Amino acid sequence: MSHQPYFEGMAPFQPHGPRRYQPWLTVSENRKGVLDIDTVKGCTHGMRFYPRGGCYGECYAARTATRYGIDFSVAVSRQFCGREHLGTLIKKLLPTPARWYRVGTAGDPCHDWTHTIAVLRGLRWTKKTPVVITKHWVVLTDKQIDDLRWVGAVVNTSISALDTDREIRHRLTQRERIRAGGVRSVLRVVTCDFTASEWATTRRETQDHLLSLEPIIDNPLRVRRSNPHVLSGDIRATRRQDSIGGGKLVSLHSPAAYLGTCQACPDQCGVTDGCRVADPDATFTFQ
Repeated sequence: MSHQPYFEGMAPFQPHGPRRYQPWLTVSENRKGVLDIDTVKGCTHGMRFYPRGGCYGECYAARTATRYGIDFSVAVSRQFCGREHLGTLIKKLLPTPARWYRVGTAGDPCHDWTHTIAVLRGLRWTKKTPVVITKHWVVLTDKQIDDLRWVGAVVNTSISALDTDREIRHRLTQRERIRAGGVRSVLRVVTCDFTASEWATTRRETQDHLLSLEPIIDNPLRVRRSNPHVLSGDIRATRRQDSIGGGKLVSLHSPAAYLGTCQACPDQCGVTDGCRVADPDATFTFQ
């Protein structure tokens, strides 16, 4: 599947100042074989809290945006450009073998929950499970959790021992709210190979706790040699040639952590046979 948008022919988006993401919805397949449908590109809140490189100083999406001259700190909601555009995306998605698609690869969908849910509703005709990845910078309302259950979404809460204690408490609280609302809720734990320093020992204990909160996905941190924690000796980095996507240098706490393609991944972003996809003929209303 091409990395180019399926919908073409529109006039290019012309921002003022630094270039921004274009405001219409696209579908792409990344190097790991994941279908990405980002309802929002960019991450205003994440870059506001972590202006130097995004979360953990290692946000791959932020680095990619910078490489292409895009301002990642501006979150842009990506729209359907009419019914024909929606129909084109559905036709392209229907024959693909993947049972699910991912929302939240190069931007956090929490920046526009109402819009994100509207897109998932439109794509219910694909009969594929939406996987929504978020750090919950913006909190879902109870009604929006109901809406995510209606569309059969799986929510991956991105979390790490590298987060502040306040961030961890907040994200675990949202994970429990989502579970209580009947939505499949998975912790997507960004993990590190911590050393024996005082700071690293504390963080390892936190990481062990997060990994015990199943269901979880072990997502090793793709790191640069210039990362301050690598330079200080707090975390170890290993070069893995079999690592696909996001770089070959990985902080690998367990040799069993998966680094390959989506097709062979045992986690499947938390999607299971028991996950329900919304009935496209069912009635849905927004408040």
